[in-house]
Amino acid sequence: MEDNKVVMQVQAIFRFFMALFYLGAGTFLLFFAKNFQINKALLNLVGGTFLFYGIYRIYRASVSIYKLFFAKENNPE
Repeated sequence: MEDNKVVMQVQAIFRFFMALFYLGAGTFLLFFAKNFQINKALLNLVGGTFLFYGIYRIYRASVSIYKLFFAKENNPE
């Protein structure tokens, strides 16, 4: 049972870093991708989507990290 919790903790940390990637990609596409040969509206659409999805993933990852690392278990096994 403890191995399952360790795997879940590693997955939660990985989710957090993936969320940081989405935030970074969205920020880059919105504010720093000036020289791309892609339509500006498409860059804004994809960048905004990545940014909002990254915010959502940060929230979900932080909730899962809190539950796995800091919440006390009520299940006495």
